Amino acid sequence: MSKYFEIERSKNGLRAGKLVLDDFQLATPLLVHSGRVNHYLLPKQVWETNTRALYYDPIIFAEELGKKQLSDLPNLRQLFAWKGALFTTSGADEIAKLAKPRGYKANGVNFRLPNEGQLISLSPKEALQLQEHLGTDISEQLYRAVDYYAPVDDLTAGVGLTNRWAINADNSLFPVTGGGLKELHRKSLVSLEGQFGYRITQTEQIDTITEAKRNLSTIIKMLPSESLRVTKVKANLEQVVAALSAGIDVIYSDVAVHEAVMGNVLVADGKRLNFDHAHFANDWGPVDQNCGCPVCTSHYSRAFLHYLAKTDSPQYLNLILEHNLFWLNQFIIKFRSQIN
Repeated sequence: MSKYFEIERSKNGLRAGKLVLDDFQLATPLLVHSGRVNHYLLPKQVWETNTRALYYDPIIFAEELGKKQLSDLPNLRQLFAWKGALFTTSGADEIAKLAKPRGYKANGVNFRLPNEGQLISLSPKEALQLQEHLGTDISEQLYRAVDYYAPVDDLTAGVGLTNRWAINADNSLFPVTGGGLKELHRKSLVSLEGQFGYRITQTEQIDTITEAKRNLSTIIKMLPSESLRVTKVKANLEQVVAALSAGIDVIYSDVAVHEAVMGNVLVADGKRLNFDHAHFANDWGPVDQNCGCPVCTSHYSRAFLHYLAKTDSPQYLNLILEHNLFWLNQFIIKFRSQIN
């Protein structure tokens, strides 16, 4: 049983590699989709889109199930009969919405889940144990989440507490915090060196693509070249591309579900089609003639999807989500193939 990351080739700051998780192997760069896909599709349908990894936030998961204690959460792999890889976050960003400033202590954080109001105390070690209980392959260490644009004093305090919480743990991602400040990034990285991987936090909070790329590039230059680089981005294709272009290995994003919920279908060059529009009513062509997804190869016409959209059929979201997942996975494969 072994887990490791290996770089196979690189070009102009980009790199292609493999992430080996015991007997399971993932090619990088890799887009890891949100577990929200299981709200709309069966695990078998998700697998047929060439999706091989999902990520979950344990706090969001607990809120969805109305659990009173985090220890009551079920094993994700068993629950969804998922045979792919599982990544989990520590829940730090959600905890920041629930915990009061005085809830952060040297030994962990106290917070209340919104529905039950029961006090939960979570230590850094317990955060890792929780993720292991969920069945994760790659976990994330607990950190003090602070908004990217917070005052310097708050960002500094967040780095200090995160460093104090740091644990030497195999197969876990060490969080890099500090907003957009280079000096704080350096302080964030001094606590532990040579980690299996690093999670660059706060990327999804950044307003512009230019700033996201600048911040990622600055941090990446500080990281050990052999370590896995992970970040979570906004639910849009543009920030996914920005992370890829910066040299990130694993990207968490809810872009597939977000676009589907908006009624959007991703096609060539990242363009978006919305079949609610009237001009698709008599369009008998395929969704995307160059796509090999289960939807396009089943010969569903654009006119049919227009019908589903206009009748508010739940099948519309399901079908376009299948397509979006497949399209995004193929997009990443093509990007990877260009790294020689």
